[in-house]
Amino acid sequence: MAYDPNLPANHAPIVPAELRDQFNGLNDLITDLLTGADVDYSIRAQAARNVDAFTPLTLTISNPPTQAQVQAVVTKLNELITALQH
Repeated sequence: MAYDPNLPANHAPIVPAELRDQFNGLNDLITDLLTGADVDYSIRAQAARNVDAFTPLTLTISNPPTQAQVQAVVTKLNELITALQH
C-alpha cells in the first residue's frame, strides 16, 4: 500500500494493519530516494571539467586591436568553452 498522509484520521482508533501499511509506504518512499553515491555521481556528471591547467592569456591589446589579437582571444575562449563542456 502507498503512503497516505491522511491516515490515520484524527481521533480514529488505532488499527495496526493501517499503521503497518503507512510505515511500509514510508519505507518504500525512503528506499526509492537517491543514495549519497547517486547524488555524488550526478553532481560529478553535471559539473564543469577541471580548467586548472589553462594558462592565462598574456596579451597586450593595441588600440585599435589587430585581427591577430582578437583571434587570439577568440581561440583561448573557444578552448575554455570546449574544456567546460561535457
